[in-house]
Amino acid sequence: MIRFWKLFAVAAFGALAYGAVEVVERGYSHISMGLLGAAAMVVIHELNGERRAGRLGLISSAVISMFFITSGELLAGEILNRHLGMKIWNYHSMPFNFDGQICLRYSLAWLVLSFLGMAADGFLRRFILCEVSKRADPHRSARKYIRFRKVQKISFSVPHRNKHHTR
Repeated sequence: MIRFWKLFAVAAFGALAYGAVEVVERGYSHISMGLLGAAAMVVIHELNGERRAGRLGLISSAVISMFFITSGELLAGEILNRHLGMKIWNYHSMPFNFDGQICLRYSLAWLVLSFLGMAADGFLRRFILCEVSKRADPHRSARKYIRFRKVQKISFSVPHRNKHHTR
């Protein structure tokens, strides 16, 4: 149940952030973009978890995130703009657009914003979700053993007697 609330917090942040980016860029947003932002931030959160565990690289995570967001915009655009006629956005005038729903400029913007999303996820993990950093460290067990031996050596040492101690 705790995982659900953590993902809910991440999704809420993503919805607000995506909406804010659209308001700054275009002056308005649509609730469907907030839902896409929530899904995108959950994907970024999961990719960032894989990256922090050492199973995925930083650039790979950002590229996967960019493709997820761009494909989400294409899917939402085809359903909302083309089939339902809502006309939320139109990229026909942009170079390198596909069906007026996605374009290269915004795909590259999502790549850059994916890096910011991973940084924001790190902040959320540390300060909001109170997660401890679990970075991949191949020498972690050896370092733990060395620290334990140092503590053990110090803790079992004989206390020094005071110079002025009399019997």
